[in-house]
Amino acid sequence: DLAAAVEKLISINRDAEQGFSAAADAVPDGPLKKMFVELSGQRAGFASEIQEAVRKVGFEPVNPLGAAGTLHGFWISLKGAVMANKAHGVLEETERGEDQSVKAYREALPLILQPELRSVVERQFAAIEESHARIRTMRDETAPPPPAPVAQTPARPVREPLGPGQPPPDRS
Repeated sequence: DLAAAVEKLISINRDAEQGFSAAADAVPDGPLKKMFVELSGQRAGFASEIQEAVRKVGFEPVNPLGAAGTLHGFWISLKGAVMANKAHGVLEETERGEDQSVKAYREALPLILQPELRSVVERQFAAIEESHARIRTMRDETAPPPPAPVAQTPARPVREPLGPGQPPPDRS
């Protein structure tokens, strides 16, 4: 129903806000940190924008805090602190969070029929798909190289078992 779909979008944006904030804390200063800070602010704005849009169509949303975002954010910080390739590990986790955002928007869109609200959600969804693709590309670019192949010793020939009455092979 519309109420559940809208509240899910608000919650997923609060989760993303918290997750991106934790991701920013888990990486050193630089372009990646800047992107995470910007995305955290964007998602806070998205949640507020949805709340305002649903009020205009006569619905009063609750303000879910998104407990999953707090837990997911903690996991990002923890994983980021212990990963050898810190940026890649954090990007993996934020990409996973973006998967959840994309899924929530895809599920909500068919339920939102009010044109004013639908246009807000469609615009936000396009921005989320764009950030999802950017994070996925960055994740792939920062992936550690695959491990070098391990040298293997040649296999010894397998001896066929002797059948009853067969003499052993000549080993001279």
